Amino acid sequence: MMPPEERAALIFSLWLSAVLFTCGFTIADPDLWGHTLYGMRAAEQGLLVEKTDPFSYTAPNAPWINHEWLTEYQFGWLWKMLGATGLWMWRNLLVITVFVVAALAIRQARASVAAVATLLVFNAECLSGFVIFVRPQLATFALFAVTLYILRRWWDAPHNRTIWVLPLLMGFWVNLHGGFLAGLGVQAVFVLGAGTRWFRNSDERRAALSIATVFVLSLLATLVNPNGLALHTMLYRHLAFEQFVREWQPLWIARQSLIYYAPFLLIGLSLVSPRRLQAIDLLVLVVVGFQAVSHIRHVALLGIATLVLLPGPLSESLERLFRRIARQWSGAGSRRIRIAAVASVVALLASIQVHSSWELCLYGIRPWEIAVETQRDVPGVPLRAIGLMKREGLTGNLVTDYGWAQYVLWHMYPEIRVAFDGRYRTVYSSKLESEFLDFQRASTERPEQTAILDNYATEMALLPIERGPCEYLDSRSDWVRVYSDQQAALYVADIPKFQRLIARSRGNELIAPEVPAWQKFPGNAFTDGNHLGLVANRSRGSREISERAISSEQTHIGE
Repeated sequence: MMPPEERAALIFSLWLSAVLFTCGFTIADPDLWGHTLYGMRAAEQGLLVEKTDPFSYTAPNAPWINHEWLTEYQFGWLWKMLGATGLWMWRNLLVITVFVVAALAIRQARASVAAVATLLVFNAECLSGFVIFVRPQLATFALFAVTLYILRRWWDAPHNRTIWVLPLLMGFWVNLHGGFLAGLGVQAVFVLGAGTRWFRNSDERRAALSIATVFVLSLLATLVNPNGLALHTMLYRHLAFEQFVREWQPLWIARQSLIYYAPFLLIGLSLVSPRRLQAIDLLVLVVVGFQAVSHIRHVALLGIATLVLLPGPLSESLERLFRRIARQWSGAGSRRIRIAAVASVVALLASIQVHSSWELCLYGIRPWEIAVETQRDVPGVPLRAIGLMKREGLTGNLVTDYGWAQYVLWHMYPEIRVAFDGRYRTVYSSKLESEFLDFQRASTERPEQTAILDNYATEMALLPIERGPCEYLDSRSDWVRVYSDQQAALYVADIPKFQRLIARSRGNELIAPEVPAWQKFPGNAFTDGNHLGLVANRSRGSREISERAISSEQTHIGE
């Protein structure tokens, strides 16, 4: 029998290595610039949330239903107080919360070392593709883990009063991120389960009424937000209709890493010996699994669900599958083998992380800093092109890639306004979304005109060099490519305003300096080094106004 102290030490080693793996380095999400800027603007204007759009020329003053306002407040405050390190700490606190909940579930289930290693290694690799970015979704990941753990504890001990915390948690969650719907959904599953238990056993009446009351209070708590019911209407519009953003597409359609299927593999392994997998666990996994299949971003929630629900069932299944090995593994004479096996797992995670981080270290980006990719497509940002635009003093209306727009706003608003950005359906109408999507898919076979260019006052376009819109704009005589590099192309309308710029471009006078492939957030396109002051001043004046990261491509337009 494995000594308890040894088992605890091995499990802690695995847990710590998984935490360090997922928190090892951080890439700037394409929306991070926007989230941070919006939080600073709201605070400087003394508002909870801006109600109308100040940033676009296609939907000026359109209603803006910001479902992440409290997270953005935090981002803005952390950036001003601690810079990028503050944002990094926020990310890691929420990631660690997920793994602390996993540790509690592992301890309660008395999971085997083999099951813990399997759960943590697969989920660390799977979740890393989602938590590598500083994003408001991380609040949902942490609160979903806490909510599911509380509900599962209550299911085993219905007199546990911890569930009455859930409405308070929901009142906080609803202002952090729209993923609070996942919390309501998992509560609804337990209400259904409790109702079924009551139907079978009248003694369960009190428990069923308690969880139903908690659910109703949680539902009412979602109304405690600056937009009231308008938030729910926006989320329905956001979720109920087909989406072009890659992470909102079904798992089987969009290209993604095979590691995203890891949670499904873990569920399959647990079904080998399902005696410890209760019906409520299976129901939760089916519901969350359906969402994961329907939308790539929900794979993370399924991974978190396996961390909470499967330590016990997976332990039993692995023991059944590898009965002989399990007996030998737990024997008193196998201590060195156990230590060597766990050390190998820890070394594997460490080697993957070091390999992934090495390039960033070469560019002087330390583990507690946020890296910005500057030479490839989204989530890389067009630092050289923006630096050139700033140096040339360009102003006006710009259409750019969905994943680049908030970087543009951070550096160039209010001189530049954008056609469409990552705020997506929180601001823009379905008509404008469709027009933007038509432009993004444009090629030389498209009609001579497109709505984004010809029905709005669009003056400039900044686009990834290998996308269809570049071919389309190159084919139009009324648009001129004035600059391009290996990442981006800048076009301007052939109008009097840009004639001097066009002439200088044709004379090969528009040359942007080379920049390193990686920079520290915020990927400064200015030359005076005082970016924080510039952004703060611009915000105050605006009342008038990694291969792992690249492979996830979470903001790309769906093909």
